Amino acid sequence: MQLGTLHALSARRSLSLFLAGVVGLAGWQVWLTWRLMEQDRNLEVERSRERLEQAADLAVAELARTLGDWDLGLRETQSLPPSSNFLAKLPPGATFLLLSRRSIAAYPPKPLLFVPEPPVPAAPAPRVFDAADELELRAQDYPRALAALQPLIKDPATRLEALLRTARIERKAGRADAALETYRRLADEASANTTAASSGAPYALLAANARCRILLDLGRRDQGSAEAQSLRAALLQGRWPLSREVFEYHWSELHSLGIAGGPPPPSAVEFAALVSGLNARWQTAIRADSNAGAREPQPDSSLLLWNATAARLTALSVPRGWLDSGLKLAQNSPGVRSKAISAGVPTADGLRVARSLAEAQIPGRIEFYNSEPVRADANRRRGLWLTGVALMVLLVLASGYAVHRGLSQELRVARLQSDFVAAVSHEFRSPLTTLRTITELLAQNRLPDEARRRQSYLFLDRETNRLHRLVEDLLDFGRMESGRKQYRVEPHDAFQLVRAAVADFSDEAAAHGFHVEASFGAGPATVQADEEALRRAVRNLLENAVKYSPECRTVWVDGNVGDHRVSISVRDHGMGIDPREQRAIFQKFVRGSAGKKAGIKGAGIGLSMVRQISEALGGEIRLESKLGVGSTFTIVLPLANGERRANGQDPDRRG
Repeated sequence: MQLGTLHALSARRSLSLFLAGVVGLAGWQVWLTWRLMEQDRNLEVERSRERLEQAADLAVAELARTLGDWDLGLRETQSLPPSSNFLAKLPPGATFLLLSRRSIAAYPPKPLLFVPEPPVPAAPAPRVFDAADELELRAQDYPRALAALQPLIKDPATRLEALLRTARIERKAGRADAALETYRRLADEASANTTAASSGAPYALLAANARCRILLDLGRRDQGSAEAQSLRAALLQGRWPLSREVFEYHWSELHSLGIAGGPPPPSAVEFAALVSGLNARWQTAIRADSNAGAREPQPDSSLLLWNATAARLTALSVPRGWLDSGLKLAQNSPGVRSKAISAGVPTADGLRVARSLAEAQIPGRIEFYNSEPVRADANRRRGLWLTGVALMVLLVLASGYAVHRGLSQELRVARLQSDFVAAVSHEFRSPLTTLRTITELLAQNRLPDEARRRQSYLFLDRETNRLHRLVEDLLDFGRMESGRKQYRVEPHDAFQLVRAAVADFSDEAAAHGFHVEASFGAGPATVQADEEALRRAVRNLLENAVKYSPECRTVWVDGNVGDHRVSISVRDHGMGIDPREQRAIFQKFVRGSAGKKAGIKGAGIGLSMVRQISEALGGEIRLESKLGVGSTFTIVLPLANGERRANGQDPDRRG
């Protein structure tokens, strides 16, 4: 026993060391793979950074070259439209401007809401309208005032102003239709003339505004609204060269004319403001008698390039996205993207590189970043590594589990065998002790009484038979385990064999104070069985019932026939078997925990023999048990074929 215990402790220690080694090996593999992946990631980051650095340098150089081409095109262009070669180098949405002393032109053409230098109003001869003003304003003699204006209408120098005053007086005099007609004549004659009135507004604009108001006052709303819409469209098309103040005033007047158009389009206002700003710079350059130019990023992320000489100013307005157009080389690099950042912003960490735009003569910096920090091949390598280490760890863990399970099973079998050896030793020791004691008494003639000697002979016979059965059980169990057991299967009445087994066991049971009650069904119960094996199986069940029933002294044996089968049940009201142990109780060397706690001795092979005998005879063993209530073991065997036909239950018959 001590040797077995030491062997078990040594096996457990070895198992613990083995498991620790397996876990350590798996952990080492995981750590090594993590280190390899980390090194690969660092190498990939360095490669990506080098590619990003190269792409950034090439992109900035490409941007400087592109902007240089745009500047050169500005200097060489003297008329619109620019050359097709130059236009091909521009991004979509770019606008070309040409300012000269006589005109302002844009390509593609765009309306100019207001101009930097509107026409100066022509001053009439001094006091030429004094008489008409005296009659209109002080005397309010409208017919004589109209008559005073007639000579001035015929004079080309004063015709437009005279028509404007005539229409105004006619309106005051209540001659609305005549005023409408005069304003129409004024609008027609001033349409090709950019001369402005003393207010700074062109005569055609004043005439159109006045006609809209007269029509609305007359209740002609449809006609008035139509002319007001035409006036709004003319303002948006830049039909007249207006100052910004005049444009904003007349645009606000549209509301009083019933046009709720909101503010003018911001893009059109910004374009007109841009032209005004360029003109101011040009005038500054002219006054300084020098050429000038610049590249200026705008607040709306657009770019303005301009070049001014004494004769003209050329400018290029590039909309948002000009940076992408200038960085075509960078955009063609896989995974590389760019973003403009303001001056003074530090370079971001990671796969980001900042470059100054001083080489491109633009303030600020540009940041390049890698939109694909991990390439597909790196992901593939890491995936293979992870898959490999996962398979390796699973293999190691599975091997460790298999070894652990095998060693645990070996330890369990070793423990069961140790218990079995101890139990068998005890089983042998009891009859041998009895035999030795009685033999010594008889050999020394210490039993002079014949009755006591005869009783001793009976004890010797009983213990010898017990020892013989134990040896035979062990030998048969060994033959069953090795598959060498030979059964003599013959037709037998199952109930008759069970009655014989009960009769043989009754005397032994009675010696221990137990009583066996047997009850069998009517009719024959012929089965194909080995007489000795079946009786041994029943006896084992009876011995267990007596052994594990310390309080109830009755054991019941029942025999029944039904469903082509014979059922032989042995029932007791003993300790019962834990439900968790019922499946394993038929394995070799396994004994219930309740019996162990009660100190009941046993070898643990009886129920295993019963199961093997039942299966060898074509049947099975069943168990119903509850702790503290008792157990019922049932051997179920098929009826012999001849018996089935005798009872009219031949499965081959057709009914």
